[in-house]
Amino acid sequence: MRILLIAPPVNSFTGLLKRGYPLGLCLLAAIAKQERVESVRVYDVDKCHSQTHGLNFTDQRSNMAVYLESINNSHHKIWREVRSKLEDYKPDLVGITSMTIDYASALRVAEIVKKWNPYCLVIMGGAQAMVMPRVMIDWPYNDAIVRGDGEEAFRGIIRKLGAGSTSLDDIPGVITREFPNKCYEAPLEIHDLDNLPFPDRSSLVGPENYSPEDMGLMLTSRGCPFRCSYCSNFSKKTSFRSVDGVIDEIQQTRKTYGTFQFMFKDDSFTLNKKRVLNFCESMQKKNIRIVWESTTRLDLIDDNLVRAMKSAGCNRVGVGVESGDDEMLNTLNKKLTKDQIRKSTGVLDRHNLFWTGYFMMGLPMETERQMFATLAFMKELMPPYAALGIYKPYPGTRLFEFAEQAGLVTKDVGNDHFLTTNPVDYFMKDPKRRSKVISAERLEAVVAIMESEFDRSNKRLRNVLRRALSRRSLYIRQPKSLITDAIRFVKWR
Repeated sequence: MRILLIAPPVNSFTGLLKRGYPLGLCLLAAIAKQERVESVRVYDVDKCHSQTHGLNFTDQRSNMAVYLESINNSHHKIWREVRSKLEDYKPDLVGITSMTIDYASALRVAEIVKKWNPYCLVIMGGAQAMVMPRVMIDWPYNDAIVRGDGEEAFRGIIRKLGAGSTSLDDIPGVITREFPNKCYEAPLEIHDLDNLPFPDRSSLVGPENYSPEDMGLMLTSRGCPFRCSYCSNFSKKTSFRSVDGVIDEIQQTRKTYGTFQFMFKDDSFTLNKKRVLNFCESMQKKNIRIVWESTTRLDLIDDNLVRAMKSAGCNRVGVGVESGDDEMLNTLNKKLTKDQIRKSTGVLDRHNLFWTGYFMMGLPMETERQMFATLAFMKELMPPYAALGIYKPYPGTRLFEFAEQAGLVTKDVGNDHFLTTNPVDYFMKDPKRRSKVISAERLEAVVAIMESEFDRSNKRLRNVLRRALSRRSLYIRQPKSLITDAIRFVKWR
């Protein structure tokens, strides 16, 4: 059996930078190798195509307009490259991962595969399978979808096919067109993470396109117990990998790929403070000298924890601020107040730890005053880097339900909708009516003002220097990273 696992293209069309590697697909590749599959490769189309590494992520509508036009151009060079890879690897099974943002691209990949070889089995999974499984299985080029944690379902698929059976209906978590009612069953969850193999980075197509830093992407836990109203995370129970297992993967990755900068992409890395302190202590006892970044919540840090993290190599932290208005923080169900945010970001500043603050605007019920309160709060906090997200409605979230009740959005859309609609407008009944309280024209103007102000803050010399200094250990050990960052900075400016 020959398997090709594909991460569909987005950044190849827009020219924007993409970090990391498709961790989930590399986990599936590791499962396939445990099952002694003849050949398995992981093909991240974006990483295998020459990128311009742009950093202008703020102009989302224009970027996504280019993406939409490109996915519908069957002669685009990216699609020619995908067809070429299919000819090179001649897979019997193609697995495609999909988030909402790249779902249209995933649909095109499935279509290309089936037109290349109608007998090739096409299976799709990923975050989009969680929120719209019924729509996904209706795409005629998909044979099955996997909903939830996919590792054991994938193992079951491999064993079934290896035994000569093509019926996948009795495999938990696998949905076929013949049994669509499985869409409504509880998604699969895996809680014993130490029983999973390490992601098989060696299966990546075009390894020369990945930097050592790309290979440092890791997950040390799954799930999130919080209930933020904008999040569709299906697993409310958090499962943790053992500290020893995490450190073993760090050492293996460093030895194999020379990785020095790691990225822990857990939803809330410091959820279990005792575990993090144990991790930091173990890293120092074993004299493992790396630098690493993580994402967490502001109510899950304190002086003692931040001090230990920094001593163990943490050089960056991403935290959600979201809003500068207490009423909006309540609406988002953040369980945080502005005073708590001030206190916790003060801890990060006191320890001189570089942090990224994530902010949000454009919610259906948000007033102009509340939006500008977020801008004022950003300027008060002065994060070394401030990321601004324009709210997009996603089914499965409380905010989507609110917007649906207000008549702004609908989840009653089919696959053709994703192929003909700018992703910025997914699920909107009328793109010109995005808010209950502010006109589309005024919202667009406020967005432009805030994006400009956030961009200006990020480009201040003080913040640029803090950004560079946070990576100085990496630059000393891997000077090529300094050159790469300098080129990106010049393009960004």
